[in-house]
Amino acid sequence: MNSKTHSHTSDKRTLLIRALIFSALWLLLTKGAWSSWVIGIVVVPVSVWMSMCLFNSTPITAGNNGKPVTGQLHYGRLLRLLPYFLLNSLKGGIQTARLAFSPRIAMRPGTISYSVQLPAGHTQLWFIHLISLLPGTLSAQLQGKQLQIHMLEVTESNYRDVIDCEQKIAYLFDLEIDKQSVRALKEQL
Repeated sequence: MNSKTHSHTSDKRTLLIRALIFSALWLLLTKGAWSSWVIGIVVVPVSVWMSMCLFNSTPITAGNNGKPVTGQLHYGRLLRLLPYFLLNSLKGGIQTARLAFSPRIAMRPGTISYSVQLPAGHTQLWFIHLISLLPGTLSAQLQGKQLQIHMLEVTESNYRDVIDCEQKIAYLFDLEIDKQSVRALKEQL
């Protein structure tokens, strides 16, 4: 089997899996009402098509060390990383609630510039959205490889959390990126 045939088979399988997932979600959202398929017959295929466009698993030819990488989402790794993201989302919610109910807390809010190492496309999209789950961080703007991140408290710890998040996204997509130092943050303080 050549690589083009393998890719085509993989695309069909991905399409089928996503169609099943979105169909199941539609059934859950409509509480299993079969009459809802009057609309669902349009919504589900459009959702599958949009997910294929947004999360295209086009292979990346070489990593930083010249080693071929896939850049494809690994669902098993996603399940392993889910607790990390859920925990950070919970921490972020608690921190926000604490700040809302205790207006006397001294903060050092600010915006930092972060150099993204992930390749452009769906991997950066995942990273940008997941940063907002970290406590006290919000992606503000991406220009090329520079991401502006708003932090409620600009600290070395929060900066390390962003680096850790990028490493986890790289792991999720089977990519290798260099670990960054915190020196860049110290220049911005």
